[in-house]
Amino acid sequence: MPRASRRTSRNLQAGLEGLPPEEAVPYLLKSLHYSLRQVVDEAFRHERIDMSFAHLGALFAADSEPGLTGGELARRGCVTAQTMNTILRRLEADGQIERKAHPANLRADSWHVTRSGRGRLAKAKVVGTKIWRNMLSSLAPAEVRQLQGLLLRCIRSLGQQSDVAPLSRVRGTKRSRPR
Repeated sequence: MPRASRRTSRNLQAGLEGLPPEEAVPYLLKSLHYSLRQVVDEAFRHERIDMSFAHLGALFAADSEPGLTGGELARRGCVTAQTMNTILRRLEADGQIERKAHPANLRADSWHVTRSGRGRLAKAKVVGTKIWRNMLSSLAPAEVRQLQGLLLRCIRSLGQQSDVAPLSRVRGTKRSRPR
């Protein structure tokens, strides 16, 4: 099973010493995301699954929420619209997804996973599930549930912040005008 380097995690821990949580936690989340992508991509290569983490994310999101636009898929996959466009074109050429007219937006396409795409997604999920379990294996079941709850609360807090005020007001700083 592929894994993140121990040296990297030691360097990360040392680099975070003395940082306040509001700086350390976002950095840790980004590092976790990067490590997860790296391990998944490596596992897919090892298992000869011709897909990347970004492809998995696009297929998963389109399967979970059929009819999403390319922009919505890009946001969910944390990639640019241009990158998602490239991913969607490849998945479409491979017969994994299909494009349909969007019912509410004449300028956008809606994307749907095909039967072939669901088969490919199922194979990728088997590999992914092993990785997620390994990632969480050092935590007790109660800690996993707690982590899940804490992350959901953080997501909700960010959602409330964006609904209430611009980030500059939330942080108490003045918003500067573009030059």
